[in-house]
Amino acid sequence: DEINHFLEVLRKQNGQPIDVKEPLSPSMSNNICALIFGKRYEYDDPDRQLLDKNLDEGNEFLSQTSTNLFLPWMRFIPFHHKFLHIEKSKEAFDRIRNFFIPEIQKHAKSLDPRNIRDFIDGYLVEMKTQQEKDPNTTFNDDMLMSNVLDIFSAGSETVRTTILWFVYSMAAFPEVQKKVQQEILEVIGTERNPEFLDLKAMPYTHAVLLEQMRWKTIVPLNLIHYSVADTKVGGYDIPKDTMVIANFWQAHNDPRYWDEPEKFKPERFLSKDGRSAVKSKYFMGFSLGKRVCPGETMAYLEMFLYFTSMLQKFDIVFPPGTKPTFDAKLTITYRLEPFKVQFIPKH
Repeated sequence: DEINHFLEVLRKQNGQPIDVKEPLSPSMSNNICALIFGKRYEYDDPDRQLLDKNLDEGNEFLSQTSTNLFLPWMRFIPFHHKFLHIEKSKEAFDRIRNFFIPEIQKHAKSLDPRNIRDFIDGYLVEMKTQQEKDPNTTFNDDMLMSNVLDIFSAGSETVRTTILWFVYSMAAFPEVQKKVQQEILEVIGTERNPEFLDLKAMPYTHAVLLEQMRWKTIVPLNLIHYSVADTKVGGYDIPKDTMVIANFWQAHNDPRYWDEPEKFKPERFLSKDGRSAVKSKYFMGFSLGKRVCPGETMAYLEMFLYFTSMLQKFDIVFPPGTKPTFDAKLTITYRLEPFKVQFIPKH
């Protein structure tokens, strides 16, 4: 079990300060690899380490290329692609693609339509069906590669970043941590592992998850959309083919919708009697509109299980003398600067 493997790495630290990103990154990528390839890699596997390194670099450099979107005239400046790291981002993602190519080829050779092992198998079977109906279908090898890359990059980076924020916030707000741990004790106990079904019986924990995603919105701006027809939004005319970007950060920090939005207050997502978590209509943790994040359920599952599993087994504290600063930077996601915490075993 991937989470148990991750917890064992934390346990072996014996309460010493650790940069939790180091064991969390391979654990996150293993979850996605299991979905896509049907297998996991050891944390010290050199291929997996290279995969995570390229993903980190690709996202880091890709965030800097966005300047072209808002200042398109910069493309006329000689060698602009050099200082905007466009080539470096492309090279990093090309290396990730090169990692995926042999995996896809292996799946194609060993494919058994009666035994679907993972996402690639499922796609290959559906691709064959669609190509028999229409040779020009969008189900093709290029789209398979794009899907695999999107699932891996989005599925690993976003959940990992959110969990790192959870860890930091629990160390910064020990009173919140204690309330979550008490709910874990009452609902789950100490003898079994958390299950996703437990979420319904844990309103405070659920509220903490929602508040963390609101308070530190890891994807401040939505992916680019285009209007498919002339329309009106909030009294504004939006012509067809207009680039539309939702500002989630503004929505999550607007005092018209949230009382003291700058503060971490999980109670804002609780019903008046405290017996259930209530998701506000202004919460946009997984995008907006019909095309919300397709991985929402899996992301919720991972966040809840990692979060509760850590707090079931450990107290999370900062090393002595550390003061929380919440320093972060915007790459593809809103990432915390490197930090260390201690995982103190509870049992």
